[in-house]
Amino acid sequence: MSAVRDGGPPRLAVVIPTRDRRAILAETLSRMGRYAASEPIEVVVIDDGSRDDTGDAVREFAARAPWNVRLEDGGGRGPAAARNLGTRAASAPACLYLGDDSLPAPSLIAGHLRFHAQHPDEADALLGLVVPAPPLDHSPFIRWLHEEGTQFGYGALEGGGQVPASCFWTSNVSAKRELVLGVGGFDEGFLGAACEDAELGFRLARAGMRLHYDPGTVSMHFHPTDLAQTLERMRGVGVAYRRLCELAPEISAPPRPALRHRVKAAALTVGMLAGHPAWARTASWRFLCDEVQREAYWGSDDDTEAPRIGRRLARLAVADPLSNPPPAPRPLPA
Repeated sequence: MSAVRDGGPPRLAVVIPTRDRRAILAETLSRMGRYAASEPIEVVVIDDGSRDDTGDAVREFAARAPWNVRLEDGGGRGPAAARNLGTRAASAPACLYLGDDSLPAPSLIAGHLRFHAQHPDEADALLGLVVPAPPLDHSPFIRWLHEEGTQFGYGALEGGGQVPASCFWTSNVSAKRELVLGVGGFDEGFLGAACEDAELGFRLARAGMRLHYDPGTVSMHFHPTDLAQTLERMRGVGVAYRRLCELAPEISAPPRPALRHRVKAAALTVGMLAGHPAWARTASWRFLCDEVQREAYWGSDDDTEAPRIGRRLARLAVADPLSNPPPAPRPLPA
């Protein structure tokens, strides 16, 4: 499993953790095969406790893939542990961390390979651009999540330079394998998919990592969601953020929920009742995501009442049609 089938060692390992996502994983692998058939890569898929025959899909793909595909058993220990397993199993000098729902664009693999060929120093890493996959790109809410929201913040980044270590987003980021292993890999104390990649980014930066950003190296994120599901996810983010703050002195804790947050929630509620003007809608999305995270951070892990502040605003925003993208059972054909 250490060489490309046509000869020569792989120069990039694509590390993909997955669980119960057979259909979208199969699409991700298929597009990778279509766009990177001749590239010197290896693929390591970590099945983290799937019950939907994900392993069979990977083995079927491996039988016809143009490069080595390795399937590892993650044992259901979470994405941090799964990525560590994949990193250790890889043989290439650089690892591209990709989500099972991060569909490769034609530029993806070539962009990471080119970067690491031009930047062989162990400290150099590359963040690529993540955009919503069609048809999700028609949703204002999902575009906001990627550009200005709580999932990514690509709208604030400028291409061609370096970006903060907190942008080490594992839907499309690559780093030298030895540097990742040298700092201990992902912290397996993070059991869910929240904050574990940023925490590693901070440790890598302390070890000298320079995180570059190339908006021309693209993956397309096929993750249908809405505001209600996002707020549910933000509870988990708030809990994970406690551990991140403990481990990363570079960041500070979110402010405690306070009177000023109640005042802002009331103002946004008035704005939403006035007819959902664009400023009130996007400001409400931001406020509610931040508020749920704040309350989860400062509350108890089993608190399911969030948001306590802005509850009426949450009902209005969740009911807004633009906060609820239409169903998208599958990505549009490439």
